[in-house]
Amino acid sequence: MRDRILSSLKEKISRQQWEHWFIDFYVKRVEDTHVVFEVGNLFIKGYIEKKFDKVIKRALTEVIGQAASYEIVYAQIVNSENFDAEEPDNIALVRKKPVLITPLNPKYRFDNFVVDEFNQFAYNLLLEAAKRPGTYNPIFIYSEAGMGKTHLVQAYGNYLLSTNPDLRYAYLTSESFMNELVTKLKSGNMEEFRERYRKKIDVLVIDDVQFLSGKNGVQIELFHTFNALYEAGKQIIVCSDRSPKELQDFQDRVISRFQMGVVVQIKTPSQDAMYKIAKKVVDEEKANIDDSILRYVANHLKGSIRILKGAIVKLIAYKSMYNEIDISIVKSILKDVLHDDTQPSFNGDLIEIVAKHFRTTKASILSGDRSKDTTLARQVCMYLMIKKFGMSTRKVGEVFSKTHPSVISSVKTIEEKLRQNEELELLIAKIEKELEKNIGKAYS
Repeated sequence: MRDRILSSLKEKISRQQWEHWFIDFYVKRVEDTHVVFEVGNLFIKGYIEKKFDKVIKRALTEVIGQAASYEIVYAQIVNSENFDAEEPDNIALVRKKPVLITPLNPKYRFDNFVVDEFNQFAYNLLLEAAKRPGTYNPIFIYSEAGMGKTHLVQAYGNYLLSTNPDLRYAYLTSESFMNELVTKLKSGNMEEFRERYRKKIDVLVIDDVQFLSGKNGVQIELFHTFNALYEAGKQIIVCSDRSPKELQDFQDRVISRFQMGVVVQIKTPSQDAMYKIAKKVVDEEKANIDDSILRYVANHLKGSIRILKGAIVKLIAYKSMYNEIDISIVKSILKDVLHDDTQPSFNGDLIEIVAKHFRTTKASILSGDRSKDTTLARQVCMYLMIKKFGMSTRKVGEVFSKTHPSVISSVKTIEEKLRQNEELELLIAKIEKELEKNIGKAYS
Protein backbone atom coordinates (compact mmCIF):
# COMPACT_ATOMS: atom_id res chain seq x y z
CA MET A 1 0.00 0.00 0.00
CA ARG A 2 2.73 2.50 0.96
CA ASP A 3 4.72 1.84 -2.21
CA ARG A 4 1.60 2.13 -4.36
CA ILE A 5 0.73 5.51 -2.82
CA LEU A 6 4.23 6.90 -3.39
CA SER A 7 4.40 5.48 -6.92
CA SER A 8 1.06 7.04 -7.83
CA LEU A 9 2.18 10.38 -6.41
CA LYS A 10 5.55 10.25 -8.12
CA GLU A 11 3.88 9.76 -11.52
CA LYS A 12 2.07 13.08 -11.10
CA ILE A 13 5.07 15.21 -10.10
CA SER A 14 8.04 16.25 -12.23
CA ARG A 15 11.40 14.66 -11.45
CA GLN A 16 12.86 18.05 -10.48
CA GLN A 17 10.05 18.80 -8.03
CA TRP A 18 10.22 15.29 -6.59
CA GLU A 19 13.96 15.51 -5.97
CA HIS A 20 13.65 18.98 -4.45
CA TRP A 21 10.55 18.60 -2.26
CA PHE A 22 9.93 14.87 -1.74
CA ILE A 23 13.40 13.48 -1.04
CA ASP A 24 12.52 13.06 2.69
CA PHE A 25 8.81 12.41 2.13
CA TYR A 26 7.40 8.99 2.96
CA VAL A 27 4.33 7.20 4.27
CA LYS A 28 4.59 6.91 8.03
CA ARG A 29 1.42 4.83 8.47
CA VAL A 30 -1.94 4.03 6.90
CA GLU A 31 -4.98 4.00 9.16
CA ASP A 32 -7.88 2.53 7.14
CA THR A 33 -8.47 5.35 4.59
CA HIS A 34 -6.31 7.91 6.38
CA VAL A 35 -2.64 8.28 5.44
CA VAL A 36 0.01 9.95 7.59
CA PHE A 37 3.03 11.25 5.67
CA GLU A 38 6.29 12.42 7.26
CA VAL A 39 8.76 15.06 6.04
CA GLY A 40 12.14 16.34 7.15
CA ASN A 41 11.34 19.92 8.21
CA LEU A 42 8.52 22.35 8.89
CA PHE A 43 9.01 24.53 5.82
CA ILE A 44 8.79 21.57 3.44
CA LYS A 45 5.67 20.37 5.30
CA GLY A 46 3.97 23.74 4.80
CA TYR A 47 5.04 24.05 1.19
CA ILE A 48 3.87 20.56 0.20
CA GLU A 49 0.52 21.07 1.96
CA LYS A 50 -0.01 24.31 0.06
CA LYS A 51 1.33 23.46 -3.40
CA PHE A 52 0.70 19.73 -3.78
CA ASP A 53 -2.54 19.22 -1.84
CA LYS A 54 -4.67 18.43 -4.93
CA VAL A 55 -2.02 16.14 -6.40
CA ILE A 56 -1.74 14.16 -3.16
CA LYS A 57 -5.53 13.83 -2.89
CA ARG A 58 -5.74 12.62 -6.48
CA ALA A 59 -3.05 9.99 -5.89
CA LEU A 60 -4.76 8.77 -2.71
CA THR A 61 -8.13 8.58 -4.45
CA GLU A 62 -6.62 6.35 -7.13
CA VAL A 63 -5.09 3.99 -4.59
CA ILE A 64 -7.56 4.08 -1.67
CA GLY A 65 -10.77 5.64 -2.98
CA GLN A 66 -12.88 8.77 -2.55
CA ALA A 67 -12.89 8.47 1.25
CA ALA A 68 -9.11 8.89 1.44
CA SER A 69 -7.69 11.63 3.67
CA TYR A 70 -4.18 12.56 4.75
CA GLU A 71 -2.01 14.61 7.06
CA ILE A 72 1.68 15.51 7.07
CA VAL A 73 3.76 15.46 10.25
CA TYR A 74 7.19 16.90 10.90
CA ALA A 75 9.92 14.42 11.89
CA GLN A 76 9.24 11.66 14.39
CA ILE A 77 6.68 12.45 17.06
CA VAL A 78 7.65 10.72 20.29
CA ASN A 79 5.26 10.30 23.19
CA SER A 80 6.53 12.21 26.21
CA GLU A 81 6.18 9.10 28.36
CA ASN A 82 9.06 7.56 26.39
CA PHE A 83 11.38 9.97 28.13
CA ASP A 84 11.48 7.64 31.10
CA ALA A 85 11.92 4.44 29.09
CA GLU A 86 15.22 2.58 29.09
CA GLU A 87 15.95 2.44 25.35
CA PRO A 88 15.98 6.15 24.52
CA ASP A 89 18.01 7.19 27.59
CA ASN A 90 20.66 8.82 25.39
CA ILE A 91 18.18 10.63 23.16
CA ALA A 92 17.74 14.35 23.78
CA LEU A 93 14.31 15.69 24.58
CA VAL A 94 13.27 18.65 22.47
CA ARG A 95 9.82 20.16 22.41
CA LYS A 96 9.75 22.51 19.42
CA LYS A 97 6.00 22.98 19.43
CA PRO A 98 3.55 22.87 22.34
CA VAL A 99 2.74 19.31 23.41
CA LEU A 100 5.14 17.77 20.82
CA ILE A 101 8.52 16.26 21.64
CA THR A 102 11.00 15.77 18.79
CA PRO A 103 14.72 15.11 18.47
CA LEU A 104 17.14 18.02 18.31
CA ASN A 105 17.38 19.44 14.82
CA PRO A 106 20.88 18.47 13.58
CA LYS A 107 20.89 21.50 11.26
CA TYR A 108 21.12 23.82 14.25
CA ARG A 109 24.85 24.06 14.94
CA PHE A 110 27.28 26.67 16.15
CA ASP A 111 29.27 26.48 12.91
CA ASN A 112 26.31 27.54 10.74
CA PHE A 113 24.97 30.20 13.10
CA VAL A 114 25.57 33.63 11.56
CA VAL A 115 27.30 35.77 14.16
CA ASP A 116 27.18 39.54 14.01
CA GLU A 117 27.18 42.44 16.42
CA PHE A 118 23.50 42.01 17.29
CA ASN A 119 23.91 38.45 18.63
CA GLN A 120 27.63 38.07 19.31
CA PHE A 121 27.45 38.16 23.10
CA ALA A 122 24.66 35.55 23.20
CA TYR A 123 26.62 33.31 20.82
CA ASN A 124 29.88 33.59 22.78
CA LEU A 125 28.06 32.94 26.05
CA LEU A 126 26.30 29.77 24.83
CA LEU A 127 29.47 28.46 23.17
CA GLU A 128 31.46 28.96 26.34
CA ALA A 129 28.65 27.45 28.43
CA ALA A 130 28.65 24.39 26.14
CA LYS A 131 32.38 23.92 26.67
CA ARG A 132 32.02 24.35 30.44
CA PRO A 133 28.47 23.30 31.43
CA GLY A 134 27.17 24.90 34.60
CA THR A 135 29.71 27.73 34.60
CA TYR A 136 27.06 30.32 33.75
CA ASN A 137 23.84 29.38 35.47
CA PRO A 138 21.09 30.22 34.88
CA ILE A 139 21.19 31.85 31.44
CA PHE A 140 18.29 34.09 30.43
CA ILE A 141 18.11 34.95 26.72
CA TYR A 142 15.59 37.41 25.36
CA SER A 143 14.79 38.93 21.97
CA GLU A 144 11.92 39.66 19.64
CA ALA A 145 10.37 36.54 18.11
CA GLY A 146 12.25 34.86 15.28
CA MET A 147 15.71 36.26 16.05
CA GLY A 148 17.57 32.97 16.42
CA LYS A 149 17.06 31.88 20.03
CA THR A 150 15.91 28.39 19.01
CA HIS A 151 18.89 27.88 16.70
CA LEU A 152 21.27 28.98 19.43
CA VAL A 153 19.95 26.82 22.27
CA GLN A 154 19.64 23.78 20.01
CA ALA A 155 23.18 24.35 18.71
CA TYR A 156 24.19 24.37 22.37
CA GLY A 157 22.35 21.07 22.88
CA ASN A 158 23.86 19.46 19.78
CA TYR A 159 27.34 20.49 20.90
CA LEU A 160 26.80 19.03 24.38
CA LEU A 161 25.37 15.78 23.06
CA SER A 162 28.20 15.37 20.55
CA THR A 163 30.66 15.27 23.44
CA ASN A 164 28.41 13.50 25.94
CA PRO A 165 25.50 11.63 24.32
CA ASP A 166 24.24 10.42 27.69
CA LEU A 167 23.22 13.91 28.75
CA ARG A 168 19.49 14.50 29.25
CA TYR A 169 18.68 17.69 27.36
CA ALA A 170 15.12 18.99 27.67
CA TYR A 171 13.87 21.81 25.46
CA LEU A 172 10.19 22.68 25.80
CA THR A 173 7.93 25.67 25.61
CA SER A 174 6.34 27.11 28.71
CA GLU A 175 2.98 25.93 27.35
CA SER A 176 4.28 22.37 27.10
CA PHE A 177 5.56 22.57 30.66
CA MET A 178 2.18 23.88 31.84
CA ASN A 179 0.14 21.34 29.86
CA GLU A 180 2.12 18.40 31.20
CA LEU A 181 1.93 19.78 34.72
CA VAL A 182 -1.86 20.08 34.51
CA THR A 183 -2.19 16.57 33.04
CA LYS A 184 -0.09 15.03 35.79
CA LEU A 185 -1.94 17.00 38.45
CA LYS A 186 -5.32 15.76 37.22
CA SER A 187 -4.11 12.17 37.04
CA GLY A 188 -2.48 12.32 40.47
CA ASN A 189 1.03 11.75 39.05
CA MET A 190 2.76 14.90 40.27
CA GLU A 191 5.62 12.93 41.78
CA GLU A 192 6.33 11.45 38.37
CA PHE A 193 6.40 14.96 36.87
CA ARG A 194 8.75 16.23 39.57
CA GLU A 195 10.99 13.18 39.30
CA ARG A 196 11.36 13.78 35.58
CA TYR A 197 12.11 17.48 35.57
CA ARG A 198 13.96 17.81 38.87
CA LYS A 199 16.06 14.64 38.90
CA LYS A 200 16.22 13.04 35.47
CA ILE A 201 17.56 15.84 33.28
CA ASP A 202 20.92 17.58 33.06
CA VAL A 203 19.90 20.61 31.01
CA LEU A 204 16.51 22.32 31.04
CA VAL A 205 15.60 24.92 28.42
CA ILE A 206 12.25 26.68 28.84
CA ASP A 207 11.18 28.78 25.84
CA ASP A 208 8.52 31.53 25.63
CA VAL A 209 8.46 31.85 29.41
CA GLN A 210 6.45 35.09 29.07
CA PHE A 211 3.33 32.99 28.49
CA LEU A 212 3.37 31.93 32.13
CA SER A 213 2.25 35.45 33.02
CA GLY A 214 -0.40 35.26 35.76
CA LYS A 215 -0.11 31.45 36.00
CA ASN A 216 0.80 31.42 39.70
CA GLY A 217 0.46 27.68 40.19
CA VAL A 218 2.76 26.91 37.27
CA GLN A 219 5.21 29.59 38.39
CA ILE A 220 5.41 27.94 41.83
CA GLU A 221 6.23 24.57 40.24
CA LEU A 222 8.78 26.20 37.94
CA PHE A 223 10.34 27.96 40.92
CA HIS A 224 10.87 24.69 42.82
CA THR A 225 12.07 22.90 39.66
CA PHE A 226 14.49 25.76 39.10
CA ASN A 227 15.82 25.53 42.66
CA ALA A 228 16.22 21.74 42.55
CA LEU A 229 18.19 21.83 39.28
CA TYR A 230 20.29 24.79 40.35
CA GLU A 231 21.24 23.20 43.66
CA ALA A 232 22.15 19.98 41.81
CA GLY A 233 24.46 21.92 39.47
CA LYS A 234 22.26 21.30 36.42
CA GLN A 235 22.18 23.86 33.60
CA ILE A 236 19.08 26.05 33.22
CA ILE A 237 18.37 28.24 30.19
CA VAL A 238 15.28 30.43 29.91
CA CYS A 239 14.17 32.13 26.68
CA SER A 240 11.72 35.01 26.45
CA ASP A 241 10.58 37.82 24.18
CA ARG A 242 11.32 40.37 26.91
CA SER A 243 13.77 40.92 29.74
CA PRO A 244 13.09 39.59 33.27
CA LYS A 245 12.19 43.03 34.61
CA GLU A 246 9.62 43.48 31.82
CA LEU A 247 7.76 40.24 32.55
CA GLN A 248 4.27 41.09 33.78
CA ASP A 249 2.39 39.21 36.54
CA PHE A 250 5.35 37.10 37.60
CA GLN A 251 6.20 36.38 41.22
CA ASP A 252 9.17 38.39 42.47
CA ARG A 253 10.99 35.26 43.57
CA VAL A 254 10.71 33.78 40.05
CA ILE A 255 12.05 37.00 38.51
CA SER A 256 14.93 37.00 40.99
CA ARG A 257 15.86 33.46 39.91
CA PHE A 258 15.93 34.54 36.28
CA GLN A 259 18.22 37.43 37.15
CA MET A 260 20.65 35.54 39.38
CA GLY A 261 22.78 34.31 36.47
CA VAL A 262 23.56 35.93 33.11
CA VAL A 263 20.89 37.90 31.25
CA VAL A 264 21.66 38.47 27.56
CA GLN A 265 19.76 40.14 24.75
CA ILE A 266 19.75 39.30 21.05
CA LYS A 267 19.18 42.66 19.41
CA THR A 268 17.68 43.67 16.07
CA PRO A 269 20.01 42.69 13.20
CA SER A 270 21.35 45.31 10.82
CA GLN A 271 20.64 45.12 7.10
CA ASP A 272 24.19 43.86 6.57
CA ALA A 273 23.60 41.08 9.11
CA MET A 274 20.34 40.16 7.35
CA TYR A 275 22.25 39.93 4.07
CA LYS A 276 24.84 37.61 5.65
CA ILE A 277 22.07 35.37 6.95
CA ALA A 278 20.36 35.30 3.55
CA LYS A 279 23.69 34.44 1.92
CA LYS A 280 24.23 31.64 4.42
CA VAL A 281 20.85 30.09 3.58
CA VAL A 282 21.67 30.19 -0.14
CA ASP A 283 25.12 28.65 0.41
CA GLU A 284 23.73 25.85 2.58
CA GLU A 285 21.13 25.02 -0.06
CA LYS A 286 23.85 25.14 -2.76
CA ALA A 287 21.62 27.50 -4.70
CA ASN A 288 22.47 30.35 -7.06
CA ILE A 289 20.72 33.59 -6.18
CA ASP A 290 22.35 36.85 -7.26
CA ASP A 291 23.81 38.97 -4.45
CA SER A 292 21.87 42.03 -5.61
CA ILE A 293 18.62 40.15 -4.97
CA LEU A 294 19.77 39.01 -1.52
CA ARG A 295 20.72 42.58 -0.59
CA TYR A 296 17.39 43.87 -1.87
CA VAL A 297 15.49 41.40 0.29
CA ALA A 298 17.70 42.13 3.32
CA ASN A 299 17.14 45.88 2.91
CA HIS A 300 13.39 45.69 2.37
CA LEU A 301 12.25 42.81 4.55
CA LYS A 302 9.76 43.63 7.28
CA GLY A 303 10.13 41.02 9.94
CA SER A 304 12.47 38.66 11.71
CA ILE A 305 15.33 36.34 10.78
CA ARG A 306 12.79 33.52 10.69
CA ILE A 307 10.73 35.38 8.08
CA LEU A 308 13.91 36.20 6.14
CA LYS A 309 14.92 32.53 5.94
CA GLY A 310 11.45 31.53 4.79
CA ALA A 311 11.56 34.24 2.11
CA ILE A 312 14.95 33.11 0.80
CA VAL A 313 13.89 29.46 0.70
CA LYS A 314 10.85 30.53 -1.31
CA LEU A 315 13.13 32.31 -3.80
CA ILE A 316 15.34 29.23 -4.04
CA ALA A 317 12.29 27.08 -4.73
CA TYR A 318 11.10 29.45 -7.45
CA LYS A 319 14.54 29.52 -9.07
CA SER A 320 14.76 25.72 -9.02
CA MET A 321 11.37 25.38 -10.69
CA TYR A 322 11.61 28.15 -13.30
CA ASN A 323 15.36 28.71 -13.57
CA GLU A 324 15.00 32.47 -13.47
CA ILE A 325 14.52 35.23 -10.93
CA ASP A 326 14.82 39.02 -10.88
CA ILE A 327 13.78 41.93 -8.69
CA SER A 328 10.31 42.20 -10.25
CA ILE A 329 9.68 38.51 -9.51
CA VAL A 330 11.02 38.96 -5.99
CA LYS A 331 8.63 41.86 -5.40
CA SER A 332 5.74 39.77 -6.64
CA ILE A 333 6.30 36.54 -4.70
CA LEU A 334 7.49 38.28 -1.51
CA LYS A 335 5.04 41.18 -1.56
CA ASP A 336 3.60 40.21 1.83
CA VAL A 337 6.95 40.47 3.62
CA LEU A 338 8.68 43.35 1.81
CA HIS A 339 8.39 47.08 2.40
CA ASP A 340 7.49 49.36 -0.48
CA ASP A 341 10.55 51.02 -2.00
CA THR A 342 9.32 54.38 -0.71
CA GLN A 343 8.64 53.32 2.86
CA PRO A 344 12.20 52.65 4.14
CA SER A 345 13.33 56.06 2.94
CA PHE A 346 10.44 57.76 4.71
CA ASN A 347 10.94 55.80 7.89
CA GLY A 348 14.67 56.36 7.80
CA ASP A 349 14.36 60.13 7.36
CA LEU A 350 11.80 60.46 10.14
CA ILE A 351 13.72 58.29 12.59
CA GLU A 352 17.01 60.04 11.87
CA ILE A 353 15.45 63.48 12.43
CA VAL A 354 13.83 62.39 15.71
CA ALA A 355 17.08 60.71 16.82
CA LYS A 356 19.02 63.92 16.26
CA HIS A 357 16.64 65.94 18.45
CA PHE A 358 16.77 63.36 21.25
CA ARG A 359 20.55 62.92 21.03
CA THR A 360 20.38 59.25 20.21
CA THR A 361 20.81 57.25 17.00
CA LYS A 362 18.56 55.62 14.44
CA ALA A 363 20.18 52.26 15.19
CA SER A 364 19.40 52.63 18.91
CA ILE A 365 15.77 53.54 18.23
CA LEU A 366 15.32 50.50 15.98
CA SER A 367 17.11 48.20 18.40
CA GLY A 368 15.98 46.98 21.79
CA ASP A 369 17.74 49.89 23.55
CA ARG A 370 15.56 50.79 26.53
CA SER A 371 17.38 53.82 27.87
CA LYS A 372 15.08 56.68 28.85
CA ASP A 373 15.95 59.02 25.96
CA THR A 374 15.89 56.33 23.29
CA THR A 375 12.59 54.90 24.52
CA LEU A 376 11.01 58.36 24.42
CA ALA A 377 12.43 58.98 20.94
CA ARG A 378 10.98 55.66 19.72
CA GLN A 379 7.57 56.57 21.15
CA VAL A 380 7.69 59.98 19.45
CA CYS A 381 8.49 58.27 16.12
CA MET A 382 5.44 56.04 16.49
CA TYR A 383 3.27 59.00 17.47
CA LEU A 384 4.35 61.05 14.44
CA MET A 385 4.02 58.17 11.99
CA ILE A 386 0.44 57.49 13.09
CA LYS A 387 -0.91 60.91 14.06
CA LYS A 388 0.88 63.15 11.56
CA PHE A 389 1.59 60.90 8.59
CA GLY A 390 -1.35 58.50 8.69
CA MET A 391 0.52 55.22 8.90
CA SER A 392 -1.38 52.24 10.26
CA THR A 393 -0.46 50.77 13.62
CA ARG A 394 0.35 47.53 11.81
CA LYS A 395 2.93 49.21 9.58
CA VAL A 396 4.43 51.06 12.52
CA GLY A 397 4.65 47.81 14.47
CA GLU A 398 6.51 46.23 11.55
CA VAL A 399 9.02 49.09 11.44
CA PHE A 400 9.90 48.74 15.12
CA SER A 401 9.14 45.00 15.51
CA LYS A 402 6.47 45.83 18.08
CA THR A 403 3.04 44.38 18.74
CA HIS A 404 -0.15 46.32 18.02
CA PRO A 405 -0.88 46.91 21.76
CA SER A 406 2.70 48.13 22.28
CA VAL A 407 2.34 50.70 19.47
CA ILE A 408 -1.02 51.92 20.81
CA SER A 409 0.46 52.22 24.29
CA SER A 410 3.40 54.28 22.98
CA VAL A 411 1.10 56.71 21.17
CA LYS A 412 -1.08 57.14 24.27
CA THR A 413 2.03 57.76 26.36
CA ILE A 414 3.08 60.65 24.11
CA GLU A 415 -0.44 62.07 24.02
CA GLU A 416 -0.49 62.06 27.82
CA LYS A 417 2.95 63.67 28.04
CA LEU A 418 1.93 66.40 25.59
CA ARG A 419 -0.90 67.42 27.93
CA GLN A 420 1.54 67.87 30.79
CA ASN A 421 4.90 68.73 29.25
CA GLU A 422 5.11 72.01 27.32
CA GLU A 423 8.78 71.48 26.55
CA LEU A 424 8.05 68.18 24.78
CA GLU A 425 5.18 69.83 22.90
CA LEU A 426 7.53 72.52 21.56
CA LEU A 427 10.17 69.93 20.64
CA ILE A 428 7.69 67.82 18.66
CA ALA A 429 6.39 70.93 16.89
CA LYS A 430 9.98 71.71 15.89
CA ILE A 431 10.47 68.14 14.63
CA GLU A 432 7.23 68.37 12.63
CA LYS A 433 8.40 71.49 10.81
CA GLU A 434 11.65 69.80 9.89
CA LEU A 435 9.78 66.71 8.71
CA GLU A 436 7.44 68.79 6.54
CA LYS A 437 10.43 70.45 4.95
CA ASN A 438 12.28 67.18 4.30
CA ILE A 439 9.63 64.56 3.49
CA GLY A 440 6.36 66.40 2.92
CA LYS A 441 3.16 66.94 4.86
CA ALA A 442 1.51 63.61 4.22
CA TYR A 443 2.47 59.98 3.88
CA SER A 444 0.73 57.67 1.48
